[in-house]
Amino acid sequence: MNPNIKAFAVATSLMTAALLPAGAAAQAPPGQNPPQGTPTNTAPTTPQPAQGQQVTPPQDAAKAQAQSQAQNGQAQPPAAGEKKVLTPEEAGLSFTPPEGWKQGDPKGFNVPGNICCAWSPDNVASIVVFVQNVGQPYSPRVLLEQSAQALQKSLGADVKQKDVIDVGGMRGFSLVVTGNGNGAAIDGKGTVRTTQHWVAIPRDKDIVIFLMNSPEANYEKNDQTLQAMINTLKVTGQQSPEQRASK
Repeated sequence: MNPNIKAFAVATSLMTAALLPAGAAAQAPPGQNPPQGTPTNTAPTTPQPAQGQQVTPPQDAAKAQAQSQAQNGQAQPPAAGEKKVLTPEEAGLSFTPPEGWKQGDPKGFNVPGNICCAWSPDNVASIVVFVQNVGQPYSPRVLLEQSAQALQKSLGADVKQKDVIDVGGMRGFSLVVTGNGNGAAIDGKGTVRTTQHWVAIPRDKDIVIFLMNSPEANYEKNDQTLQAMINTLKVTGQQSPEQRASK
């Protein structure tokens, strides 16, 4: 893995929403179609947002590094296959679902990767779990810095907190950003201040992502639910020595 952060300074074509690299994915509130006219959460792989919410962080960094490596004669991660719904067991995850939140239909969420599950307390705020297949290990620190920079540049989001952390028995990162949106997603132009909390764990061939969207006014309460969930998380799989040493 190339530790040079400059390799990631290249591509950040995010959508008009929130975090998660090069493509883009729209998220609709669980169990229903997103309201018309609301922004969509887009991320890596398909730059065109849909009605609903928007997303975008870890993989833009991954894509930029892959492009740089390809130019230097190194192998690119394989193209992502068809997206599917994973069970927590298939994703190598074990956790306690958010207490008091209603589970939504994962197929109602368009994320940049294979979705695992989604919940909402009110059809506005949500927690979504998904996995991005990137084909090789990426540094938690590099993904964190690239994701934060991308959200600031593309959506004018304010970075509230960013840390490389121990999570689920592995090294990952926590990133909290706030920007204009609709409460269910950040789009950079809505009238509702919206906060996203990303918790991402890069493994040797993929990235596990827990993403919470919440109106800023309800963030502290909703984040307590996310934290309670993360505190029970156990992740199986492998990380490289460089990933485990990330600071």
